Amino acid sequence: MILFPRFHLMEIEDQSWCPNWLRESSHSSLAQMWKTQSSKKGSPASQACDIIFENMDDVANFTFIDACAGAGGPTPLLEARLNQILRSQGKAPAPFILTDLYPDLNAWKSIVKKSENISYIEKPIDATKARRLAAPGRKECRTFNLCFHHFDDPAAKAVLRSAVQEADAFVIFEMTQRNFMALMNTSIVILSPLITTLIFFWNSPIHLFFTYLIPLVPLFYAVDGYVSCIRTRTPKETRDLLWSQPDLDLSEWEFKSGERMVLPPFGNLYWYMGVKKEKKIA
Repeated sequence: MILFPRFHLMEIEDQSWCPNWLRESSHSSLAQMWKTQSSKKGSPASQACDIIFENMDDVANFTFIDACAGAGGPTPLLEARLNQILRSQGKAPAPFILTDLYPDLNAWKSIVKKSENISYIEKPIDATKARRLAAPGRKECRTFNLCFHHFDDPAAKAVLRSAVQEADAFVIFEMTQRNFMALMNTSIVILSPLITTLIFFWNSPIHLFFTYLIPLVPLFYAVDGYVSCIRTRTPKETRDLLWSQPDLDLSEWEFKSGERMVLPPFGNLYWYMGVKKEKKIA
């Protein structure tokens, strides 16, 4: 049940004055979330791959473009899991490409050293007008990992338009939503750094320092975490962004959405997917 309307409020992380160490802390927290395993079905990254395989055909022929990669996000985890499945099926691994409007080349260089299936584009790429990157003969799928809520409506419409016109599929993953479950999960994420800090540093000589400084980090998570929930779109709202563009040809596309419990008891992974239908030969 959606509790309130969507508002595109400001997130601290989006601001130029946000300290890099705080932004990096947020990225590290999200990376940890993607690989946390609290379910028999595997980590959120593993289950995201399961969602892709369950809803997309011919996965081995896709090139996966991380459209807003940041410092790399979950792409290394997604690549490892997805290609593990493909190899078990006797298929060749699928390539992944990191792109962003502000490329984090240092982080990306470290990532590609660990996987021959991941590469990156050095030049800035704007997701609202990105050109096709998949090699000739391959399909292209654009992934938006916990980032689509950062776009306001005009930018989000342009992002979807570019994906429909230039790619063969796109997948939006979010861990936030405007419902009770997402708000509870966000609250746990906010409290955990503070609780951990107090436990580990309670008897330390620098106890007072950490007691009063570290709460600034949960405060940052609180603001951006709850704002992310407020910003996140429902499947209908995402669909409306597509269908509000009358000159955009959607006749060859199929759209799906859903949610899956990946971090019990409250952590749902919300997803919206568009896949171009295979043309039938008469």
